[in-house]
Amino acid sequence: MFMKRISLMLFVVALFVSGCGAGDGLKDISGTVSLKGKAVPKGMILFATAPDHPSKPVQGYAFIEEGKFDSKAKGRGVAKGPYLVRVEAYDGKSSSEFPYGRQLSNQSLEAKLAISPDGSPLAISLK
Repeated sequence: MFMKRISLMLFVVALFVSGCGAGDGLKDISGTVSLKGKAVPKGMILFATAPDHPSKPVQGYAFIEEGKFDSKAKGRGVAKGPYLVRVEAYDGKSSSEFPYGRQLSNQSLEAKLAISPDGSPLAISLK
């Protein structure tokens, strides 16, 4: 299961490593992610286009480091509209077997959010 998730993360990174283009209508997005009141040490946040999104943009993503993420630094931005947000949260204690550390939750960390990338950071708090 772990290798499947890492493979998915690497696939997403390979697909979208080019970042946001000037004419694609995407805006960079940043913010914080916490789980049970504590900053997520390491991980990835994925912004999958919701089925009801009017413009059907590509998926956005950003890497989480010490509870913070910024698609401008490493990732791909989003367009205004609804997204299914998924967080892959890890403890950050890397080893040869677990490069991001161990997964912090066995539950799916997903939510549907209406996103308006206006430069204001998002604060995502998961329980």
